[in-house]
Amino acid sequence: MKLIVFATLCAVALAFPREKRQLSIGTISVSGAGGSTGCVVTGNVLYANGIRLRNLTSSEQSELATYQTEVEQYKAQLREILAQRRENLRSRLMSHGRNQQQQQSNDVSSQGTPDDGSIPKAPEKPSFCTAEETTQYYFDGCMVQNNKVYVGGQFARDLTSDEVSELQTFDTQQTAYQNAVQAQMQTQVRGLFGGSDFLSALFGGEQGPQQQQPSSTTPASTSSTTLPPKPTVPQFCTAIF
Repeated sequence: MKLIVFATLCAVALAFPREKRQLSIGTISVSGAGGSTGCVVTGNVLYANGIRLRNLTSSEQSELATYQTEVEQYKAQLREILAQRRENLRSRLMSHGRNQQQQQSNDVSSQGTPDDGSIPKAPEKPSFCTAEETTQYYFDGCMVQNNKVYVGGQFARDLTSDEVSELQTFDTQQTAYQNAVQAQMQTQVRGLFGGSDFLSALFGGEQGPQQQQPSSTTPASTSSTTLPPKPTVPQFCTAIF
């Protein structure tokens, strides 16, 4: 019964309307794979999520050159660390007898991740690649990015000053609302298993039988939790159905 309710809660979470999506910015792909998500510079032209923003200034071009150098150094350090760890692991496997090779192979997962002290720090993203410019808001019929409205991927207009303030208020309220909904669902899921961890309850933890009783009181406590009011979605565009 608990698994059925849990599955229902998961379905509700997936069905929750996603009126805002914030994309990652400035991600680094060590393998060389890339895309148009986030900030992309070609020549001296800055794009955000595939949308042209502007030309870089001379100071920003210098900042970009420094960033490119730091990225190459970062990649080289990662490759060196991974190669050294592979070599160390191979040497350890060869130095032990066949009876111990199985034990060493079980340590591969732990050896594959460097210690915290040996992981190089990723370079800081350039100052011209900000969340304000790369955050996208999806509404019915249009998308807003960097205070500009796009319809079907085409630029339509700039937001007015009043609309910019309205969007900022919506962003703050929507974030608080989503965080509250997520926290409430986590509380409900924990309550279904008497406050125990889900995997522990699913696979029969030591206190599993003793923790089922509090779950009967959980609905009463979670139902009394008051969510903040759902924010009003700005009417920057109107979709005709």
